[in-house]
Amino acid sequence: MTSATKRLVELVGADDCFDVSPGELLPGQLAAANERLQSQRDDIPLLANRAESGGVKEIKQPADLVPLLFAHTTYKTYAEGWLNERHWDRMGRWLATVSTRAVEGLDTDGVQTLDDWIKQLETVGHYLSCSSGTTGKPAMLSCTEGDIELSARINIEALLWATGLTRGEDRKFLGLGPQFAAPREDAIRQAMVDCFSSRYPPYQFGDGEPITVGPMVDMITLRRKLADGTARPNEIAEFERIAAQRAGDMETSAKKAIDAVIDARDLPLLATGMFATLYQIAEGIRAKGHGVDDLHPNNAMMVAGGLKGAALPENYREYVLETFNVAEERLYHAYSMREINATFPLCHAGRYHISPWVILLPLDNTGEKLLDPGDGEIEARAAFFDTSIEGRWGGVISGDRVSVSFARCPCGHQGPTVGREITRYADLPGGDKITCAGSIDAYVRGIA
Repeated sequence: MTSATKRLVELVGADDCFDVSPGELLPGQLAAANERLQSQRDDIPLLANRAESGGVKEIKQPADLVPLLFAHTTYKTYAEGWLNERHWDRMGRWLATVSTRAVEGLDTDGVQTLDDWIKQLETVGHYLSCSSGTTGKPAMLSCTEGDIELSARINIEALLWATGLTRGEDRKFLGLGPQFAAPREDAIRQAMVDCFSSRYPPYQFGDGEPITVGPMVDMITLRRKLADGTARPNEIAEFERIAAQRAGDMETSAKKAIDAVIDARDLPLLATGMFATLYQIAEGIRAKGHGVDDLHPNNAMMVAGGLKGAALPENYREYVLETFNVAEERLYHAYSMREINATFPLCHAGRYHISPWVILLPLDNTGEKLLDPGDGEIEARAAFFDTSIEGRWGGVISGDRVSVSFARCPCGHQGPTVGREITRYADLPGGDKITCAGSIDAYVRGIA
């Protein structure tokens, strides 16, 4: 880790981590970004291509980063046929174009599934962070062991900052949602258990093996075939079987989770999950005559992600917090994405605070032009450069429309912030019209 980057990452867990003015941070951030460019340009073919075509030799100002940013879709630009037809060699060559390390020495003999390939990549130092693949193609982002460890540490420090909890508290950890099996998610979960649950055994939703990306992609692919009428009869039958089994497993797991919360109601809890599942569990808790009146008064909660299309009542948030007896100041809600290590905690004024080792870059809707918020607040497409990432380039243009401010937050802290209301461009009329840099079609054609 280079000097400027090291100085920024040393702010993880510092008392003033989220209270440094943007003007004070920017010189060090630009120096770290430039160090990353100089050290990674020759290792990441796509970055070298973007730097050459954009005429960027060094980073002196935020605008210099814009031509170098990768679109959030970059990490799923491999050909779908390579995945379906098990062309692991081509998948490996593609991964190397967006990673800091080549994919060398990988033994793919006997590798049959996506999960097999992901596990085998760990033997050569590539730890993949994969999206759920809602489009049928999961994003695949290579991480180093250092990236995984730092991501878990960052999450813990942000949780402590946002909630005022103390490291070493004895709390019953309740994982109230399906467990996704991936190095990053495993590390974050274990870090929370280590930080708060040395006394009480943790609980995890579901009795079976954690969910892996392979079966999720298979189901999404089958669902797409059903929609376009290309599914064969045996595939339809298999889809219906798996869907019924999963629905039954989810119902059984939810019932067990309800009982687990009730059984632990006298203990201080740290409950984690998504609001959709937490709401279902809260309804079950109330149906059994329990809730705010008999759960511990010092409970805390970590909520991940948004509603993911779930239809919930307008008061779902208040309903969940009241049922679990969680005060607002003990709720940890953060904004993040797989493309970055950082986690941006929500303050009590309802704004997400950007980590000091991350450069926030508000762009226009197309992702091509850097906007200046001045002393006010503007609507923009969120883009970030995370200086802490080792395994890949830290610059990404997201699919999120956000409200950005570089002024002091109403909560009293300095630093750039993003408003609570975040909209996916893909959910807007007309979809996501991103036209920014970041395509690697030429590399894909070359690999093929």
